[in-house]
Amino acid sequence: MKRILLILAGLLAGLALVYAFGPRHRFDPVRREAIKLAKTANPADLANLERLLAESEAKAGLKPDNEARIVWADSAHRQKTAYSIVYIPGFGASWAEGDPVHKQLARRFGCNLYLARPAEHGLRSPDAMKALTPARYVASAERALAIGQALGDKVILMGTSAGGMLSLCLAAEHPELAAVVLYSPCIEVANPALMLTTGPWGQQILNTVMPDEHVTITHYKPDRARYWLTRYHTNGLLTLQTMLDTYMTPELFARVKQPLFLGYYYKDEANQDKTVSVAAMRTMFDQLGTLPGQKEQVAFPKAGEHVIASHFTSGDLPGVYRATEQFLREKVRLKPAE
Repeated sequence: MKRILLILAGLLAGLALVYAFGPRHRFDPVRREAIKLAKTANPADLANLERLLAESEAKAGLKPDNEARIVWADSAHRQKTAYSIVYIPGFGASWAEGDPVHKQLARRFGCNLYLARPAEHGLRSPDAMKALTPARYVASAERALAIGQALGDKVILMGTSAGGMLSLCLAAEHPELAAVVLYSPCIEVANPALMLTTGPWGQQILNTVMPDEHVTITHYKPDRARYWLTRYHTNGLLTLQTMLDTYMTPELFARVKQPLFLGYYYKDEANQDKTVSVAAMRTMFDQLGTLPGQKEQVAFPKAGEHVIASHFTSGDLPGVYRATEQFLREKVRLKPAE
């Protein structure tokens, strides 16, 4: 019996070694290079920026109405505002993930608003996300910030879910940001199984679970499906988890020192965000470098869904708007537009 147990122990140890030293999916490292656009208040230059953006988006092969866009504080006078808001949607989503709250806030404070489209998002192709890498994901966020800097003297970053993750990445590198607004930021996914994809044999595990290498979402209603990807390549999941592993760390959170608002759906342990981890959000909030009097977290028990700022999903749009508006007035000292 003793010999049999020793043999079994040896086999288990061997299997553990085979697993631990198994192949891992690797992406090229991210090289953080800030993208600089000409900082100008010249309306003609800003109109040219809008034209170039529209031309670029028209060539991207997008689903209808999924393109990035500028929402002007005054469409009759397209000029730089004191503050601009840059909205970054979450994984697989579009600008509609924050609609109408982002527009309401921009209108309230007289801000130009840039509704960004992260790399590989909004594509018509069923292979959307196949070409997504951490480097491309971060670069698309940097580009969004650069456009925001052209639109406003100071920039407020606003992000939902993975857009919140990207917003934190930017905030750690750009101390000049005026404020950060996070709606249900993806610090950690609620289902821990995704973490296996960046471990040993992660690609093989993912291919076993999804042998056709695609994620298909069938539960979205047709109106929502217009603005979210309903089929995409599993490479997107590898990219997302790699980003979480690399950037959502206490060290990065400590470098975020801007005024920051955190909002999420939480009623009780049984009724809370099922997409991303509320516990991880709360831990992140405590680890921020932001001074205690400059940060605020609010649970929205009536929101009912992960996406709390969209009319497609949220059960408490007025509450989300009011809390964010109050934060921007009191902590960032924004003044309502006349």
